[in-house]
Amino acid sequence: MSSLRILEAITPSRIGGAEVFVTELYRSFSELGAEVQVFCPAGRPFVDYASRRGIAPVTWKTHGKVDPVTVIKLASLMRRRRIDVIHTHLSTASLLGAFAAKLAGKPSVAHVHGLNTATCFRYSTRVIAVSKAVKSHLRKQGIPEEKIRVVHNGVDLIRFQPMDIREAKIKLDYDPDAPVFGVFGRLSSEKGQRVAIEAMFLIAKEHPDAILNIVGDGADRADLEATARALSIGDNVRFTGFVDDIREQMSACDVVIVPSVWGEGFGLAAVEAMALRRPVVAGATGGLVEIVIPHETGYLVTPNDPEALAEPLIELINNPSLAAFMGAKGRARVEEHFALGTQMRKVLGVLEEVVP
Repeated sequence: MSSLRILEAITPSRIGGAEVFVTELYRSFSELGAEVQVFCPAGRPFVDYASRRGIAPVTWKTHGKVDPVTVIKLASLMRRRRIDVIHTHLSTASLLGAFAAKLAGKPSVAHVHGLNTATCFRYSTRVIAVSKAVKSHLRKQGIPEEKIRVVHNGVDLIRFQPMDIREAKIKLDYDPDAPVFGVFGRLSSEKGQRVAIEAMFLIAKEHPDAILNIVGDGADRADLEATARALSIGDNVRFTGFVDDIREQMSACDVVIVPSVWGEGFGLAAVEAMALRRPVVAGATGGLVEIVIPHETGYLVTPNDPEALAEPLIELINNPSLAAFMGAKGRARVEEHFALGTQMRKVLGVLEEVVP
C-alpha cells in the first residue's frame, strides 16, 4: 500500500483518452492507499465528467500557459494539503505544475499522452511516456533518456468483459447478420475517420449491408458526414456522437478500426477492443505498433490508404473463425501486457521514485 499524497493536475478542453485515464488513475491510486486530489480549470468539461464519477476536482479559472497566479495557487494547495508529488497531464498542466512544484519544494511528474512538443515537459522532475514512440519523440527534442519512463496505458479487465457479438448487435437493434465496424475517438483528421469512410465505400460493394459506426464527436463531423453522402454510403455510415461508455458499441463490432494517420501516442481504443475479444485493424503509426501484433491480434496497415484498410476488413468479415482467433489472442495480450492494475502500479512506482 502507498502512503503518497498526490495532486493530479489536468487542463483539458474536451474528454478524450487522457481524461478517462485520470479518472481511472484516481480510483486505482485510492485503492492502492494513496491520497489523491485532482485539479482542473473551471469551466472545462472534465469537471462535470469527473463529478459524475465521484471525483470532486479543485477548480478555479486559469489563463493559459502564462499564469503566475495559478502557479502560486497550485503551490499553496500543495503545501496546504501536504502533497508529496504533483502528477500532470497535458502541456499546460505540466508547465504550470512543474513551476508550482519547484515553488513548493516538491517533485513533479509529467505524463505525456501523445506525440507532443517537449517544451512544457522540460521542467518536470520525471516524464512518463505512454509508449516507446512517445519516448523516442521526446528524446529527439532533447529530453534526457534518464528522465523518461515508459508505462503503457491499461484497461480494466473486469469492466471490459467480452460479450457475444450477436447479443451485442441485437441489444443495439442492429441486424445480427450484418457486418459492423467501429471507429472510436475524437473526430479529427489525424484520427483517420475519413480513411475509414473511404474504405467503407470499397467494402460496401461486396457487403452492401455493412455498417460503419463512427463513435465520438469533434470539429470534423460535418465534413465526414458530407464525405459519406458524396460516396453514396450515407446509409452505411452512422454517427453516434460522443458515447460516455463505449463497451456496448464496441462489443457490437465484428472488427474495430483504429485508422490513425499520424500523431497517435498510444491508441487506447485498440487495447479496449482487444480486451473485448475484437480483432483490430490499425494504422501502422505511433504507439499502435506496440499494441497490435500483425496477423495475430489484427492487422497493421499503411496509414491514409483506404484500399490497404479495406482489404483486411473484408478478409475478417469473410472469415469469422480468423476474427475469433484474433479476438482471443488480443484478449490474452491485454491480460499479459495492458491490465489496468498492473499498469497503475507501474505509474505509482514512478511517482514514488521521485519522492525523497
